[in-house]
Amino acid sequence: HLRDVIRVLVWRDQRGRYTTTLMGVVWAVAAPVLFLMTFYFLFTFVMPLQIPNYASHVFVALVAWTWFQSTVSESVGCIVGNQSLICQPRFPVAALPVASAMSNLLTLCLTLPVLLLVLLAEGSQAGLSLVSLPVILLCQLVVILAIAFLVAALNVRFRDLGYIVPILLQLFMFATPIFYDYASVPERARQVLAFNPLVTLVQSYRGVLIQGDWPDWPALGLVFLGGSVVLALTWR
Repeated sequence: HLRDVIRVLVWRDQRGRYTTTLMGVVWAVAAPVLFLMTFYFLFTFVMPLQIPNYASHVFVALVAWTWFQSTVSESVGCIVGNQSLICQPRFPVAALPVASAMSNLLTLCLTLPVLLLVLLAEGSQAGLSLVSLPVILLCQLVVILAIAFLVAALNVRFRDLGYIVPILLQLFMFATPIFYDYASVPERARQVLAFNPLVTLVQSYRGVLIQGDWPDWPALGLVFLGGSVVLALTWR
């Protein structure tokens, strides 16, 4: 029943996003591409950061970040905004954040052709380590759902969360190495940023897709374990 509900909600969301607009699925890639162009211009020509393969460096992180940000933003109001569904007998409330996460994952898949072009244009060294991508995606899904369940549940009682979460997401974006290089961050700051699970995830994506390296399995395992614990609590 839960799977059927999620499937219907995802289909409804995807159809609502793209079938009623003139440009359709183009909007799925418009935001990350515009951010890529902005960051590339600023940090390649205006304030050069001297990061190799900078377009790939930024776009890989933007795709992962957009999945996280979109799902968390939508999850804040997913319960209070769907009262008619929740009032239906046996409706699984937990399906709402999951459907948002899966719908945004499909949107992420729509950006993959553009990401592939950017990687090929800058000489990606991706190889056998690509088989680890599903593991990284699973780890990110666990982290996303853990936070999505939390904000969705809290917003039922504390409606101020609808104003707080967008601000926190903006701050969280700067705490994630999207447009800068994590290796260039001072050691003391890196010790603080290490508590951000998206740092490990973004670094893993970059290592696999750009350098062809295998992920840092211990760090990735720690993210999965911590995310699973929080997910169990927020599901409850």
